[in-house]
Amino acid sequence: MVKKKSILLMALSFIVLSILVFPGFAQTAKAAVIGGQLTAPEQGWKRFDDHNPLIKYNGTPLNQNSGQGLYNDTGYGVSGKDSVEFYFTGTKMRFIGANYNNRSTSANIEVYIDGSLKGSFSQYSSSLIAQVLNFEVTGLSDAKHKVKVQSNDNGLFVIDAIDISETGDLVAPDVTPNPTTTKLFVGENSMYLLDANGEVWSWGSNDYGQLGLGDTTKRTVKTKIPGLTGITDIIVKNNFVIALKSDGKVYGWGNNTSGVLGAVGEIVKQPVNFENNITAIDGAN
Repeated sequence: MVKKKSILLMALSFIVLSILVFPGFAQTAKAAVIGGQLTAPEQGWKRFDDHNPLIKYNGTPLNQNSGQGLYNDTGYGVSGKDSVEFYFTGTKMRFIGANYNNRSTSANIEVYIDGSLKGSFSQYSSSLIAQVLNFEVTGLSDAKHKVKVQSNDNGLFVIDAIDISETGDLVAPDVTPNPTTTKLFVGENSMYLLDANGEVWSWGSNDYGQLGLGDTTKRTVKTKIPGLTGITDIIVKNNFVIALKSDGKVYGWGNNTSGVLGAVGEIVKQPVNFENNITAIDGAN
């Protein structure tokens, strides 16, 4: 009898120790399921709130009341044939919504990815449930994807958040996430990618317009510098950039307090041509 008690105590001690040292051991049975609550992204996922500026609402979204357990205490309702659109990079996506008894009982909410219908779901519930995993898709190619979520009737649905691959991101429509790379340049808290097509992509700090995008707003995703093509090399210096085009033209933008770009102002927010007939730029990386 004493031996059995000892074995039982050892087993209980192992379980307690496993929970303390390996928290995931106790959570194995709580894996996300469609229709269940998912109040935080699981391992391998990350979450974006419904107010993210890269989520586009076609129509007039309806603010949901706070205090309902919504993610970050916010949610948007979409009514009628209005829709929600966004672009993301990665291989998987989850739609996090809010279920209630004023939703359709049929699976009237359709999810299109890259123009193809991937499935549909209902947000009906007899009582209010926030942060519900309504839809999931995995196994996508590791690329940029367009998502459109739309009701196929006049019903209401609510978006609470979007979960995507931990290594992915929400991106703007004109962003190509992985152009064939030839060179990557590191500046003062900013980055520049020169792709095989001779186009330049930038992201990071932008206090001096050094991203070349026509403003001083920082970017967290790669954004193509418009109108800049045929570039063969660039130099990144103290918050300004010099770019050489295949026809010998040289462009510059960013911090111009020293006047290196000519008399075009102290902050140059987009590329300006200031030299011609140049075959190389000395000091290029």
